[in-house]
Amino acid sequence: MYGSTAEKIEYDVYEHNEVLKEKKKYRANRLIKARMVAEILLIFTLGLILMYRYAQIADINFKISSKERQYEELRNENSRLKVAIENATNLSKITQIAQEELGMQKPDKYQIVYIEVPKTSFTVTSEQYKEDVEKDTTFLAKLVNKIEMFLNLFG
Repeated sequence: MYGSTAEKIEYDVYEHNEVLKEKKKYRANRLIKARMVAEILLIFTLGLILMYRYAQIADINFKISSKERQYEELRNENSRLKVAIENATNLSKITQIAQEELGMQKPDKYQIVYIEVPKTSFTVTSEQYKEDVEKDTTFLAKLVNKIEMFLNLFG
């Protein structure tokens, strides 16, 4: 022994008393059972979450495949419509319909009138617009505008 303190006696009440020993065992078993139930519930919950996630993925894949089918149908319909348009714009078919259904015919030589169209086109602007352009532009822009107007008169 070292020091002036008395030796501690190691005495466990639970070892010598059978009733207390059973209570201790019961409490330990109860904690173990509660822990096992909690772990089983946790595993069950995780399984449900996982199943829910896979159900959502399956639903999204179903929607995607449905939209892809609709897209393919629309593409096929678009192709059919393009072919129908090409068939409808066939010039020989148009002339046939014009002659048979509408009673049209090609003009004779005396019915044709030729019109001369100038090669250059020009626009006539109002005097007010010309004045506004002249007020808002610089000297160089005014000069270019005057030259353009002069050329349009003779062109």
